[in-house]
Amino acid sequence: MSESSSKLYVVIGLGNFGNAIATTIANAGEDVIAIDKDPLLVQEISDFVPNAVCADSRDIELLKEAGVQDADVVIVSMGSHLESSVITILNLKELGIKNVIAKANNERYKYVMERVGADSVIQPENEMGQRVGISLINPKIIDIYQMTNDYAIMEIKVPELWCGRPVGMLNIREIYGVNIIGVRHENETKVDTNVTRDTVFVPTDYLVVAADASRISSLNLD
Repeated sequence: MSESSSKLYVVIGLGNFGNAIATTIANAGEDVIAIDKDPLLVQEISDFVPNAVCADSRDIELLKEAGVQDADVVIVSMGSHLESSVITILNLKELGIKNVIAKANNERYKYVMERVGADSVIQPENEMGQRVGISLINPKIIDIYQMTNDYAIMEIKVPELWCGRPVGMLNIREIYGVNIIGVRHENETKVDTNVTRDTVFVPTDYLVVAADASRISSLNLD
């Protein structure tokens, strides 16, 4: 296994979404097994993910042969195939996998996957649509990740009114209903989480903030 992590990831279903997840994990130097019953999809990813396996995830014995039972996290990304996803999730839970993340194409599929044991279910297209819509409504929101129905984390361009004065004088939480998690300076990728009452923002800064999800579309960040 890689030195940076002791975790083993498994991605089942190598369509565009699953392929992207598996290759991203592999490129980061982490251990990942990529599985699909389509040999062409397995062949396509094999140059990027060394441990690519052609297997039908509905067969628990094939999952065992692939070493899935040793995984810390399994992503089931067959969102449009409900029956295969459900059987796969049941197999994974029988193998003792504690963190199963499933992809669903709609709310009904999400409900079913949660009922059969998926620990979390994502809807990438729906979530991306929400993010695009919110960014159109409020251009200062660079990116957004909705943690729950009530809570979201966003990256925003620092409003002009927040620049030049210490954070302690701005009353940001009281006025805007957001909590500042960190600041990212221009041309930097790392977020500085050491934001104090004495911190002063400059116009080129980007902020990572947490907010009540119900207030996002109406946030006045001018």
